[in-house]
Amino acid sequence: MLSRLLLMRHAKSSWSEGRVSDHDRPLNDRGRRAATAVGAALFARGYAPDLIWSSDAKRTRETAMNLIRAIPGAQTVNYTPKFYHASVETVLQALGQQIEPDQPLMLLGHNPGWSELHHYFTGQSHDYPTGACTVLTRKPNSTPDWLDPSAWQFTDLILPRDLEA
Repeated sequence: MLSRLLLMRHAKSSWSEGRVSDHDRPLNDRGRRAATAVGAALFARGYAPDLIWSSDAKRTRETAMNLIRAIPGAQTVNYTPKFYHASVETVLQALGQQIEPDQPLMLLGHNPGWSELHHYFTGQSHDYPTGACTVLTRKPNSTPDWLDPSAWQFTDLILPRDLEA
């Protein structure tokens, strides 16, 4: 049974490469630093994911790679084209077709879908900037449906701006 669920919006991307499609936009330097800092914070706080299911856009792939470089041990990353600019409904539908993992899972994607996912699971509206990461913990004796928001308790919200020294 999944015990921890993390929702993360990709880190800050670059707009400097004018002819690159939105899907192929890379992270900028600030985004790479932020993804590494979030990964280090997740590890330090005991929230590191074992699995990352990510959009296949370049900026989410780069966010995932920078995250896992900051987390000791092996993580598995699966790229999901359906997560690219997906609505909360599309994400939930895609997740409903998956078997519930038994390892801590991170979902990595884009706004506005990820701020909507944050609201769906927490009931809270929050500014959800690039690099934001919501940490949810499974409630004891909760419903067996891992996509039911009542099964989850809001644990933490990690924002890159709070990690800057």
